[in-house]
Amino acid sequence: MTELPRLQLIYFKLRALAEAPQMMMHYANVPYTYEMAWDFYGKPWAEAKPEVAFGQLPVLVVDNHTYIWQSGAITRYVATLTGTIPDDPLLAAQVDAVFDSTQELFPPLNPTVNVTAGDVHEQRKQTFLDSFPPTLMNFAKQLERKDDGPFFFGAKPYYCDFSAYHHFSLAQILKADILDPHASVLHFMAAVESLPGVSEYLASRPELIDVGTEPKLVINGIAEPTGVKAGA
Repeated sequence: MTELPRLQLIYFKLRALAEAPQMMMHYANVPYTYEMAWDFYGKPWAEAKPEVAFGQLPVLVVDNHTYIWQSGAITRYVATLTGTIPDDPLLAAQVDAVFDSTQELFPPLNPTVNVTAGDVHEQRKQTFLDSFPPTLMNFAKQLERKDDGPFFFGAKPYYCDFSAYHHFSLAQILKADILDPHASVLHFMAAVESLPGVSEYLASRPELIDVGTEPKLVINGIAEPTGVKAGA
């Protein structure tokens, strides 16, 4: 059996681009550490940023020497370690198409939930709520193409499923019943939540609170403002 590499996932106090790969690693029981940028680099993010490829996170460090940036690249690499990427190249392309479609939800969702507050939050929230129904319908249609399982490509979850779950769950934070018009989507969400490892991760990850006013993550019992700075 091939020995797994040492994995360090470097990011911020956000429920955003690092969620899908973490869910996947818990699902497949792949060990990793999650490290805040300021702890890993030993300095505030503003000082570390110029030293980081393209000045962005997350970064996945593999065996202490290979640095992978871009959340899509990280997710696809993690998929090779977690058995969540198809062997068939045609199916793999279809999985990637769904994944890319979920990534398009990042700009309207992740900052709105994790960072914005007050009037800016309300404006961005309403813009998303107005635009999301046709997008959600497209995802539902893709889910309904397969009748042999709850995931986008049947009974087996691939990396696109974990990304879809993350973004759909953020949408539910903005409006709890937003997924209700589509039974296939609700069935999908329940199926992801019941996956071994994933259910434990979702129950134990930092709680996201005060969305829309002063978003915080509850880390080790302490409510800390979300974002790219250390400290509560």
